[in-house]
Amino acid sequence: MIVDRPHVTGAAFALGTYCAMSFGAMSFGVMSAAAESEPITIGAVLPLTGDAAHWGIPPRDAAELAIDEINNAGGIGGRRLKLVVEDDRCQPAEGVSAFNKIMAAATPAAILGAVCSSVTLAIAPLAEARKTVLISPASTSPKVTTAGDFVFRVIPSGSLRGRIFAEYLYHVRGLRRLAVLYINNEGGIGGSSSFKAQFTQLGGVVVDEETYEQGATDVRTQPAKIKDANADGVMVGSYPPDTVLVLRQARELSLQQPLFFTTEAVQNPDVLRDAGEAANGAIYILAAPASGQASDRFADAYEAKFGKKPELFAAEGYDIVRLVSEAIAAAGHRPVSGSDIRDFLYQVRGYAGASGTITFDANGDVIKPFAIKTIDGGKPKTIFVK
Repeated sequence: MIVDRPHVTGAAFALGTYCAMSFGAMSFGVMSAAAESEPITIGAVLPLTGDAAHWGIPPRDAAELAIDEINNAGGIGGRRLKLVVEDDRCQPAEGVSAFNKIMAAATPAAILGAVCSSVTLAIAPLAEARKTVLISPASTSPKVTTAGDFVFRVIPSGSLRGRIFAEYLYHVRGLRRLAVLYINNEGGIGGSSSFKAQFTQLGGVVVDEETYEQGATDVRTQPAKIKDANADGVMVGSYPPDTVLVLRQARELSLQQPLFFTTEAVQNPDVLRDAGEAANGAIYILAAPASGQASDRFADAYEAKFGKKPELFAAEGYDIVRLVSEAIAAAGHRPVSGSDIRDFLYQVRGYAGASGTITFDANGDVIKPFAIKTIDGGKPKTIFVK
């Protein structure tokens, strides 16, 4: 539905026309004369090192690709875009420091980030207080839905993910008794809570629940307990490095129950390489891969620039820069504010992005289909889409 909000600019309502166009056919407006020679800053708070670097580097690279394309086409009204990136290491305190560092050095049009839900939730109040739009390429915690009026994400909420995964395991796989194992942070807690609520509502039973700390190097104790829980399977909420641990150590302990992962970590090339044969048979859920001209053109451009195919969350990072750029252009001759960008994004309907079709709801959440995949012979294979 269309969201009625105060202070929505007339230009924002014109997005419907743009959405029917190719993502490459952008027409930028003219900014204020006083600032027309200054670069426009977009900030990014992402994990570039640490446990979640696998998820932070691709959106950074894709954001740089989008900015290069825009600048090479003349910028926005003659002004160049500039990306300012700070590393949060998937740690809330470091995310706050990264956000404050960006804000101290510039007045960004918006912030791309964060990846880890705990970091997004930590910096959301700061973005809200400054009326600066924060758009996550990867945070799935259900808490992000109500984190603020300036908070958006281009990946679906974990609540929708949990519902679809629970329905698949209960109705399609016929499972009734599951154990739960997840990383003890906002991402793991939020994803597991949504899944458990949906699974038990359907009539399923959670027979055992185990957690481990972020950065753990040994999780053998948890699978050993689950092994004796008489479960039909194990729902796992993990990040890339600990996904390898879970896969390997479950195999070492001869855990017979199938593993069902609520994150995309299993598909990460480094995880598949390091886990080896232990990854075969793992089943996981993620936002369904995009298809169409926008996705194909992005993939070709990304591979040409970086020499490899886009990895998880690259397309989302690209789309965020493109959407923010459109919001800036929509201001025309007026200096753009955070409220302008927010109001523009709330009107986005059917945007044909590199990551798929984007429509934001009244909470800044995006609605996209999900795919359920398995690892077969070391390669991802789609088995269900909804």
